[in-house]
Amino acid sequence: MTGSKAAGAGYLVGCCVISGKACCVLFDSRATHSFVLESCVRELGLPVCELLFDLVVSTPTSWLVRTSSVCARSPVEVEGRVYKVNLICFPLQGLDVILGMDWLSANRVLIDCREKKLLFSNSEEPELLSSHGVMKEIRDDA
Repeated sequence: MTGSKAAGAGYLVGCCVISGKACCVLFDSRATHSFVLESCVRELGLPVCELLFDLVVSTPTSWLVRTSSVCARSPVEVEGRVYKVNLICFPLQGLDVILGMDWLSANRVLIDCREKKLLFSNSEEPELLSSHGVMKEIRDDA
C-alpha cells in the first residue's frame, strides 16, 4: 500500500525522519511490531542485525512473509521527538516505515482516530496520590 492509498483509506499516515531523511510512516495499532522496507534500509545505510530465527509475518493480504533481519534501536524522529525503535526489515513495497503497537505502547502514544493525529504523553509516569493526598486536594478545592 502506498502512503496516498493508506491516507485515502482513513489510516494515520505521516512523516518520520531516519538518518536525516524524511520517510513515509504508517502508524498502525493493528501491527504488533514496527517495520522498515528493505529498500529503505539500503538507501539509508542502516545497520542490520540477523535474528537467530525466522520471523513469520502475516500481512493484511493474507500473505506470510519470512524475515530474519532487524535494524536494532534505530533512531526515529516523530514530531520532533527521537525514539529508539527496533525496525524489522520487510521485503515489500509501499510505505517506508510502519510503527506498530510495540512503539505506540512503549512510548504511550495514542491515536486519535477521529482527528487522525497522534497524542503524546506529557509526563513519564502518572502522578499517584495517597488517600491523605486526595483529602488534601479536596480541602484545597482541587
